[in-house]
Parts: sequence; structure tokens; C-alpha cells
Amino acid sequence: MIKKIILWVALCVLSTSATLANDKVIAELKANAPEQVSCQFEQQKFLKGMAKPVISKGVLLYQPQNFGMYYSQPEGDYLQITPNSFVMQTRGKVRNHNIKAGSPMLTLKNTLVMCMAGDVQGVANENGATLSYANNGGHEFTLTKDLKKGEKGYSKIVLVYDPQSYVLTQMTMVEGNGNYTIYTLTQHDTKQKIDFQLYKK
Repeated sequence: MIKKIILWVALCVLSTSATLANDKVIAELKANAPEQVSCQFEQQKFLKGMAKPVISKGVLLYQPQNFGMYYSQPEGDYLQITPNSFVMQTRGKVRNHNIKAGSPMLTLKNTLVMCMAGDVQGVANENGATLSYANNGGHEFTLTKDLKKGEKGYSKIVLVYDPQSYVLTQMTMVEGNGNYTIYTLTQHDTKQKIDFQLYKK
């Protein structure tokens, strides 16, 4: 009986230590994530029934509350976020999305901005997801959520950050239907001033 109690106490201590360590990494990431980023991105979209992913490429820009993905492949497509708007152009068709309180697109808007800001706890809260951490050569956070039937959103989001520069290097977003998209971010520049006007539509 005494051995069981000692084992239980030891497990509790280990669990508490791991939680504290994870909380430290989460706080450290949010405090040190760059306030602006410009980088290249490659988007791989894996769809059920398709043997190969749909690959897209372009430039990603981020500043607090402003986020943009401007595609060179397919050329002309873009996703553009400001504090009061969420606009997308796909194959020449422009859509101004509803970002009123409670809308799925508001959740996506906030998720993208917070991912770039290193606010992984905020991402988890925004999506009603549980958050776990692993050090796999980078700071890797996995957010999971059990979606109800017909519920829109993501069942899983995986975020990987560089442990030195704290920039986001990879983001995987898994939809409830099993389709998923992997975004790989490279050639980060956090110093040069970003001019959104060069890209804004």
C-alpha cells in the first residue's frame, strides 16, 4: 500500500513538473515571438480521393492584427486580414467573409493572427481545444478538439516554432472530414519594415 502511495505521489510530482515546464515554454514563446514577419510559404492541401496534394506557394506577411497570404501559385489568389475584415480571392472570385461574433471565419481569423503572434494558449481557447507540447527539435504544440456532427472547424492543429527565433515554421490544420493542409514557412525576415500597401488589394 505504501509503495502505491509513493508511486502515486511521484507521478503527481512529475505531472506537475511537466505542466510547469510546458507553461514556461508557452509564456516564453508569447513573450518573444516577433512582432512582424515576412516569409515564403508552401501550402500542401491533402484531400480525400486525391493521390497527391494540391501545392500552392507565395508570400506571407504578419503584423499585429494584420495578416496576408499572397499567392504566386496560383497567381492572383490571396487571403487578407485586417482588424475589421477577412477577404479572400480564389480563381478571380473575391469574398468578404462574415467575421461577426460567433462566426467560424472570426475564429479562423483570430487563429491565424494568434498563431503568428506565438499565442498558442489563445489559439487553444479560441478553438475550444486541448493543448499539448513536445520538444521535437522545435517547440511543437498540438491542439485537439472533438467536433460534434456537423460542427465546422478543425479537429487538430499542429504548430511548430523555431526554438531560437520563435518564428512559426510549420502549421498543420486538420478538418473534421479528414482533409488537412500543411503550411511550411521559410526565409523569415523579422527586421525589414513590412509595407502591406505593396500587396493589399
